[in-house]
Amino acid sequence: MTELLAVALELAAAINRVTPATDNPAEDLAFMWDPMKRLVPFAAGWVGTLDGDQSRYTTVTSVGHDRVSRAYMGSEELTELRKKVGLLQRHRPMRLQDAPPRTVELPCWSEHWWPAGFREGVAVPLVTPDGRHLGVLGLHTDTASQPTAEARDAMGAIAPTVTAVLDPMNSLAGLARLIHGATAAVAVDCRGAVTPLPGMETDPLLTRCPDVVPTAVDGLTERVRYTAFLCPIREDDGRERYVRVTGLACPPGTSDDLVGLVVISPADDLCALTLRELVVLGLVIEGHANQGIAARLFITARTAAAHLEHIRTKLRAPTRTAAAVLAMRRGLYIPYRIIDVRTGTSRAVPVSAG
Repeated sequence: MTELLAVALELAAAINRVTPATDNPAEDLAFMWDPMKRLVPFAAGWVGTLDGDQSRYTTVTSVGHDRVSRAYMGSEELTELRKKVGLLQRHRPMRLQDAPPRTVELPCWSEHWWPAGFREGVAVPLVTPDGRHLGVLGLHTDTASQPTAEARDAMGAIAPTVTAVLDPMNSLAGLARLIHGATAAVAVDCRGAVTPLPGMETDPLLTRCPDVVPTAVDGLTERVRYTAFLCPIREDDGRERYVRVTGLACPPGTSDDLVGLVVISPADDLCALTLRELVVLGLVIEGHANQGIAARLFITARTAAAHLEHIRTKLRAPTRTAAAVLAMRRGLYIPYRIIDVRTGTSRAVPVSAG
């Protein structure tokens, strides 16, 4: 093992001890600048994360750059140049001399870095294990002889640990694991797209059933931070089981692009409620009277009333309103929108989602 690689692994181990996605990554990562100079004798360093619209970067921590330089590091102009040289698609660090031949004469160097006294630099893409470009770690040197190719590669060995500290998905995965028995989870952005969480499975319910994820997150607001309901699954052998679907609002400080988490966990005590009764409870929660429930389930109003009597008895609730409140608190109902009334299973998932 070379000396530089040994230093890189030592620094990576130190960064790895930082809690991933902490509330103050700038403070947590500031310690790394001094030991990093053992790898690259740099004059200025910068770490930034890419914003949700991919138009600019937000500075996390920097050293050696003045206010104007820090602003330029995160600017739309420099972001476009990074895209031009393919940095957002790269997984390995790139020095100025490594840039494609046609782009070596970059305006950022001729107009900014060279006049500032910088002669070389390395941009280290911060890419998550699932391929998301999270940000960049950049170093500028005052000599063209640094960083060497070996130092560049050593910086690449550090990149995953820096990425882990900055990745908000790590803290969201920790939040998802607070749900008892959580077996799968995804983060949901403002466009409805789902992203797997580190170390968590992705249940087919979250990707193949178009109504489950929206149902879980649509009810989340600044005041309502938690929703839960049941979803029926039909196994390959024809048997039925239930899973609990939980929607969690993202904590303050999370990217504005993310709206919440959706977590799958086993269903606990159903209080002997049948599938039909759980669906009826969902319709009561939505505000439907007996006639409305009957119309949606293709039953008579008398049958709907009988279902409600059975529900009240099983939940020991004095009124239908009390039954609905209890069901909401315990996630003990099935939303009508996720049900195929003909089969009684969740829409678009006719077989096991396990």
